[in-house]
Amino acid sequence: MAGTLFLHSYYVVNIINAILYGIELVLYFCVLRNIYEKRQRTPSDKFLTVFSTVLVLLNTVFWTTQVYFGEMMWITHVDYPGGADAYWDDHGSVWYQIWGMAACVVCNLMNDALLVHRCVVIWSSRRIVLLPGILWFASLAFAVGVLYESGRPDGGDYFAGAAPAFVTAYTASTFAFNVAATALIVGRIVALGRRMAHADGRAAYTGAVAIVVESALPFTVFSAAYLVTYAIGSDVSMAFSFYAMFTCISPLLIILRVLSRRAWTKDSHTLFTTTISHNGTTDWGTTTSPSQEMVEKRSHSFDGTRGGGEVDITELPV
Repeated sequence: MAGTLFLHSYYVVNIINAILYGIELVLYFCVLRNIYEKRQRTPSDKFLTVFSTVLVLLNTVFWTTQVYFGEMMWITHVDYPGGADAYWDDHGSVWYQIWGMAACVVCNLMNDALLVHRCVVIWSSRRIVLLPGILWFASLAFAVGVLYESGRPDGGDYFAGAAPAFVTAYTASTFAFNVAATALIVGRIVALGRRMAHADGRAAYTGAVAIVVESALPFTVFSAAYLVTYAIGSDVSMAFSFYAMFTCISPLLIILRVLSRRAWTKDSHTLFTTTISHNGTTDWGTTTSPSQEMVEKRSHSFDGTRGGGEVDITELPV
């Protein structure tokens, strides 16, 4: 039965979600403006626009169903026999709640798929995503279990029966996926930065913004808090469920960097490793060769445009 702490947590998380939804809309319109201002749009730009639109629509469904359920519980049915606790127990798995949950799951799977793609881009290899790929399919399987057990016509419940086991497994698999993806992305960026410093004799550095955005770090951190509190059966877990909003915010940040030409691309990896080779270090990661003009242009930029001999690898290329 839902207690006072649980209901307080649900109220607080709705407020947090509203704030995060506002941030999400700002990011989305930044994406649209970025696309609108481009004179030449690539097929990738158009795909990312559609991708971000679908993310926002799915997250809108999730957020509005949560808010609507709170309105029904606290306002429309304020005189419900047994109060808000009883209303939650009797209607917690109403159809629109399951609909919102399904939208959140699809949004999360899309976010994870984007991270898989970013791993491929940053590592310039598809083999590196074997483990994240397995975890992605595991998340999909557990998500189906969560939705089925929560929305069964014969009395499904997100917090009772077999559903909690599926929820814990689903959250754990998504958390494990994001830990693996975060480690791969952050490790690669930092490693390349150190290689540049070793090869060029200058202080290459990786910006904190690039690491946080490219790895979708906020989602990983907040989902860990939700996983722990939910697994131990704490009602406070509901307050940490706002991590679901980052299934849209994190990919929007990545997409915005991609459209602004500040994110890592395959050309970034090629140019970066070629620059290292150009300075005398054997490059085992370069699979293609950029034009000599590009290498010379960037090499000249490294030598003359940044004070203190520092190179920001997150600006390769802008």
